[in-house]
Amino acid sequence: MKRYKEILQNISLMIVGVAIFFLLAEIACRVIMPNSVKLRLMHKPDEKIGYRLVPHFEMEYKTKEFNSFIRINSEGLRDYEHDKDKDIQTFRILVLGDSFTFGYGVNIDESYPKILEAMLNQYLSNKNSKRFEVINIGVDGYGTEQEYLYLEELGPRYKPDFVIVGLYSSDVYDAKVGIPKSFKKAWLKNHFYFLSYLRGLWIQLSKTIGKDIRSTFQIYQNTYPPEIDTAYNKTKEYLVKIRDFSHSIGAKTLVVIIPFCFEVSRQEWEKRGLVHLYTDEFFNNNMAKVSEIFTEYGKEKEIPTLPLLPVFRKNKNLPLYFNYDPHWTKVGHRLAAEQIYIYLYNHGLIGVNTESRN
Repeated sequence: MKRYKEILQNISLMIVGVAIFFLLAEIACRVIMPNSVKLRLMHKPDEKIGYRLVPHFEMEYKTKEFNSFIRINSEGLRDYEHDKDKDIQTFRILVLGDSFTFGYGVNIDESYPKILEAMLNQYLSNKNSKRFEVINIGVDGYGTEQEYLYLEELGPRYKPDFVIVGLYSSDVYDAKVGIPKSFKKAWLKNHFYFLSYLRGLWIQLSKTIGKDIRSTFQIYQNTYPPEIDTAYNKTKEYLVKIRDFSHSIGAKTLVVIIPFCFEVSRQEWEKRGLVHLYTDEFFNNNMAKVSEIFTEYGKEKEIPTLPLLPVFRKNKNLPLYFNYDPHWTKVGHRLAAEQIYIYLYNHGLIGVNTESRN
């Protein structure tokens, strides 16, 4: 009996010790708040859409590669305040997307939605007497299902004339995971910062040893598991839903296919340590696969689609992506905005007669 009491006491002490450790670690994370953990405060759980941005959130986001300022407006958007009612002289564009549209690593005016807005107003406002307004409703981590639900919510309120969807390869994985797990992750992020911080470290470790990267490349294989095929189809279905809903509120649609950094060049493979995982032949034959699949689907369903990969591969200017962070630099955002502007203009999608452009 005495031995059992000693065992129970030891177990109790161990449990208390672990609880104290996690409590102190949680306090330390909340007080010290590294950037990667502080950023979790930007999200709040939402049962319908998984999570959303917290209104009026502000922070300076610093890493060794960039220094940007994040401010969320009263509507929960990383944008300036906008009147919900627009006058007849305003041509309004809503931009859906994930962290690329949100603008990780750059200030709001350096993100492609705002650069596009500036270009439209600079070059086209005099041609059709319109004022262009491009509203960024991108949320980091969102997939096409969440973007569709968000558009359902915001579309009738903002009454856009046009909807742009920033489609990223990881949207296929988001379709595979689904919103319920996204909701659980958001709840975890907002309640246990230390566990969230540990999870971030584990992701980085997984990438280092190749496990996470290998799973990422499933979507580029010639054949892939049934769940990936299902995720592809689900992503396609929500693109159609976005198009149809946009049409129902009087808006046209454009899908912009955003390339992964390692889709763009062999140098990105080498920089990010992927050389030992896949051959040059795999890069040459497979890394345009996602872009080609959705470009062809856009043609099939008559959804205007702009793949950025061909232009990004031809770019010889400053780096389009940060060295360590996989997001666009200011140069990448500008190139994307330029290509969107050219596409909209040349295809007559924004109420400008292309025959009179000169």
